[in-house]
Amino acid sequence: MQTPSENTDVKLDTLDEPSAHLIEENVALPKEIFSSYWSYVLYEMAHYKLIVIVLLLNVCLVLLFLFFHDGVLTILFYSLSLIFCLPMLGASVGEFTKPIRNQDFEINLLVEVIKRKPAVRGKEWRTITYNMNQYLFDHGLWNTPYRFYDEEDCHRYFLHLIEGKTFKKQGDPPTSNVTDAQSNDETAGTPNEAIEFFTFHSGPNYQKYLSKAAEIEQQAQNNYWQGRHPDIDAHL
Repeated sequence: MQTPSENTDVKLDTLDEPSAHLIEENVALPKEIFSSYWSYVLYEMAHYKLIVIVLLLNVCLVLLFLFFHDGVLTILFYSLSLIFCLPMLGASVGEFTKPIRNQDFEINLLVEVIKRKPAVRGKEWRTITYNMNQYLFDHGLWNTPYRFYDEEDCHRYFLHLIEGKTFKKQGDPPTSNVTDAQSNDETAGTPNEAIEFFTFHSGPNYQKYLSKAAEIEQQAQNNYWQGRHPDIDAHL
C-alpha cells in the first residue's frame, strides 16, 4: 500500500508530464510570436554576431566618410574599405540563411518524425518544430529558439533530407538471439558460406532512421492526397 506522500509524488509526476495534445495546443512558434515575417528576420539577424559586426563596420565607414572626407587618399581609403565590407555583409547573410548541417540534429528530427508519425499539414508538425527549435538553441547550434518560422518551414527542411533519395525497405528483424546462435552453429565449419560484414558507427544508423522517416512521410503523403481525391485510384 502506498503512503499519502507516495500518492502525492505520483500525482506531481503526472502533472509534470503534460500529455501530447496539451503540448500541441500550447506551443508558440515564431509565426505567432512575431508581428510579421520581416520583424522575425530582423530579430534573427540582430542575434547573429557576424552580421552585426559587419553591419556596424559598414555604418562606421559611412559615418567616417561623411564627417572626415578631406583629401583624395582619405576618400579612396574609405571607398575601398566600403567596397570590401559590402561583400562581407552579403557573405554573412548567406551564411545566416544556409541550411543547418549537423547529423545529431538531423537524427533527432528523424526520431521525432518516427515517434509522432505526423500527417501532412498535421498538428504534430507544430510540436516537432517547437522541439527542434529548442534543440538547436539548447545545443548551441542556433542563437535563438526560433530557427524555424513555422511548421511548414520545418517540414520543408525534413523533405530536403529525404526528397529524391532511394531507400531500401526495411525487413523484419531476427525473431530471437537463440535463432541467431543456432544458425551460427549450423554454418560454423562451412567456409564456402557467405560471411556478412558491417561497418561500425559510433552513433545510431543514420540511413536506417532516414529510410523509416521517409517511409512514414510517403504514407502520410498518400493518405493526404487520397483524402483530397478519393476517386483518384479509379483514374489510374
